[in-house]
Amino acid sequence: MRGSKLDDIMTLLFMLLAIASVVVLFIANTRTAFLGIAGVAVILRIIQYILRFIKK
Repeated sequence: MRGSKLDDIMTLLFMLLAIASVVVLFIANTRTAFLGIAGVAVILRIIQYILRFIKK
């Protein structure tokens, strides 16, 4: 799985969500939106690691 197209897309989505969560935290200054976006990013990363472990 590592190095595959799906892995690259999931990594890119994680990075974009992580950056978006920090931007929302400082610009919108709302914790709810920050926690929502950051939570989705973390869940996406956990799914990515599970897929890597299963596909070993």
